[in-house]
Amino acid sequence: MKKLNLINSTMLPLKMSNVDTDQIMPKQFLKRVERTGYGEFLFYDWKKDPDFSLNKKEHQGAKVLIAGDNFGTGSSREHAPWGLQDWGFDAIISTKFADIFKLNSINIGLVPIETSSENVEALFNKIENNPNTNIYISIEEKSVKCEEIEFTFDLDSFSQNRILEGLDKIDITLEYINDIENFSKSRKDWKPRLT
Repeated sequence: MKKLNLINSTMLPLKMSNVDTDQIMPKQFLKRVERTGYGEFLFYDWKKDPDFSLNKKEHQGAKVLIAGDNFGTGSSREHAPWGLQDWGFDAIISTKFADIFKLNSINIGLVPIETSSENVEALFNKIENNPNTNIYISIEEKSVKCEEIEFTFDLDSFSQNRILEGLDKIDITLEYINDIENFSKSRKDWKPRLT
């Protein structure tokens, strides 16, 4: 997982509500076990429409997705955040995320930012008026700034530190390798062991 603190990028608008994980990453692409290579399948069915925002030249390279209300609903497939991150997104801003989608995103360093519908609508308007408008996100300060639009977001300190330091669950576990090894050595011989 990469370290992430400051995001300075243009934005890609997705003015749709209740976008579920099957729309983000359709089921026919869930057969692989690698975490990479899913970006090309992101919003696969919707990308068939040439006017879909991911197809528009002015939004290529955007690292921040601005989404409608209730993003990432449905099943708990991890492939949805994998695809979003593989496409190039570092953060998603919406009014609400499904809990499991939010956790799956944080687990890979994709930052889910919840804010008011007024802030989301204001960001949509900024993009509509000028697709080259930049947004600035600080993970350390938990703040978002886009011209006169400014707000903070909630992120627990444990998740914040994981994103700032680029620590996935394996990295965190390895921080306790000495304790794990000592515990393993102290187990009775007759108990099962991991080798």
